[in-house]
Amino acid sequence: MTTLLLALQSDALSPADRAAIAELAPEMRLIVTDDRSEIQAVLDEIEIVAGRLAPELIAKAPRLRWYQQWGAGADWLLRHPEAGQRDFVLTNASGVHAIPISEHILAFLLAFARRLPEAIHSQTRREWQRGGRPVFELAGKTIVIVGLGAIGARTAEIAAGLGMRVLGVRRDPTLKPPGVAEMLGPDRLHEALPQADFVVLTVPLTPATGRMIGEAELRLMKPSAYLVNIGRGY
Repeated sequence: MTTLLLALQSDALSPADRAAIAELAPEMRLIVTDDRSEIQAVLDEIEIVAGRLAPELIAKAPRLRWYQQWGAGADWLLRHPEAGQRDFVLTNASGVHAIPISEHILAFLLAFARRLPEAIHSQTRREWQRGGRPVFELAGKTIVIVGLGAIGARTAEIAAGLGMRVLGVRRDPTLKPPGVAEMLGPDRLHEALPQADFVVLTVPLTPATGRMIGEAELRLMKPSAYLVNIGRGY
């Protein structure tokens, strides 16, 4: 019997979830584990994997036909070409993180605007804050969002709702999500950076994006600007 592996902790699914999955693939044996030794014991039988599987095990799974990875980025293939050379279908979870990650970005923006890190540090030292950098409002500030996929697009919509001016940078600048005041191509990134109070990177790690922000780009930004990178990068 061939095996469907959910590479998750053995208690990650309820009995009802296990039963529902088993019903969808009655001809396959369902195994739920992230234990490497248990996975290696059935590696020759695995045809479908969902979850997180080590690249070196992917390269050694002879019957693997489909790997549904848990995250969005597939840049691990750049570091493990032996896995990428295998003949299997790779699908990702792109789009499912739009709400939690956009809210995480918003948390950073508000924390910087309201000086929350300094306030928390002062609180733990039992000190009353006096002077220092003033707090500011997000409304009226300019945010440059590089990468307008599901996460970037939702971040743009939220930022615009807070009264921020949103500039978007993407490979195809003709695609303009709601809330974006102006779209630019990557070739105009240097034009956008000096305007930014916040720069948010939501791009995947690729040869084109791995060195997108360096010394030259940082020097173009305002001394007071903030850089938030929730994508992959070096």
